[in-house]
Amino acid sequence: MLRRLLTIAASACLLLFSATNVRASQPLVELETREGKFEGRVVDKGRGWCVLFDRYGQMHTVETRDVRKFRKLSSNFAPFSFNQVRTKLLQDFGKGYEVGTSRHYVVCAPNGRGKAYADILESTWRRMHMYFSVRGFDIPDPEFPLVAVVFRDYQSFAEHARREKASVSPGILGYYWSTHNQVLMYEDSRRTAAAFSHDGSSFVSYFEQTANPWGFAFDDPASFDQLAASAGVNGDLKETMIHEATHQLGYNLGLHNRVGRNPRWMVEGLATVFEAPGMESQRGGQSIKRANAGWLYGFRKFAETNRPKYYLEEFIRSDRPFETNMSNAYAQAWALSFWLIETRPREYGQFLRRMADDEVARTLTPDRRVEIFKESFGQELHMLDVEMLRYFDGLN
Repeated sequence: MLRRLLTIAASACLLLFSATNVRASQPLVELETREGKFEGRVVDKGRGWCVLFDRYGQMHTVETRDVRKFRKLSSNFAPFSFNQVRTKLLQDFGKGYEVGTSRHYVVCAPNGRGKAYADILESTWRRMHMYFSVRGFDIPDPEFPLVAVVFRDYQSFAEHARREKASVSPGILGYYWSTHNQVLMYEDSRRTAAAFSHDGSSFVSYFEQTANPWGFAFDDPASFDQLAASAGVNGDLKETMIHEATHQLGYNLGLHNRVGRNPRWMVEGLATVFEAPGMESQRGGQSIKRANAGWLYGFRKFAETNRPKYYLEEFIRSDRPFETNMSNAYAQAWALSFWLIETRPREYGQFLRRMADDEVARTLTPDRRVEIFKESFGQELHMLDVEMLRYFDGLN
């Protein structure tokens, strides 16, 4: 009897996934396992497993052999409303916290600062939407309300991270995890910023060592400074908020794939591009005004010293550069992403969408990464590498 139930549950997951490619038509289902009940829509499947997004926007991987019961709850899956998310956050975090909202965000933060934080994050949405829209790339509204939590101190932040099985050090100000689909940060003006991410796996970025490895002073647009000042946000936390919010937007707007594989240079490159202050206000004009000054300096230093000749193919083939020299890898990721966005915006947008395709992300190999890049931007990677270096030599 149990084997029959498991077979039915597995078959149901496969049928629901294969028959429902349009988000609005997907049913709400419930899978009951020994660990509890999982409600959501099936977004991916494999041999012996399936993946669901729940109504909160969080992702759950369920092994079909563990399924005891399966049932269809509704013909149409509907995410939680802003009010439902707000209620849940207040229940989860309780006294001392409030929830502020904006058009796309629901932010839980210490009393008196929720709305200001929501407005800061909303400005990140606007800068990304504006930049891509004026270049002919449509950015849709996310399916789920975008959730962020700002803890009052490091201890509260670290305790929550441990419950999520995330390892964080005191140098880390925030992280985004695609499985839970939340940006998590804490207030502490004594700490330097750090970025911690993303793809269901935990890794600490170069920012853990220093948010600004070359000592640059960044001048943010006045509008953003005013928002940050109203929330009592220091420069490090501002940069962390933008960086992690960009990751969250990438995974919720179809620029990255939450279930499959994403080249790390794409994920980090997009975030480092949009964390630059000039990206908020510069629709056109000189590219240098949109450049991330710190990573531009870092890339030029890398190019002048120990960057291998014709490095582009090696860099896009795998994530290994991030394991060998984090600072150079981040600088190269920013430079490659910025160059493509500035010189080939339509091709870059199409490339992101293609890489986020379920079939591509599910079967991505090193050779396939190189192949798709060539198909998107040109077959002669050596020539593209030379062109990129010349671009940055002349950027001033």
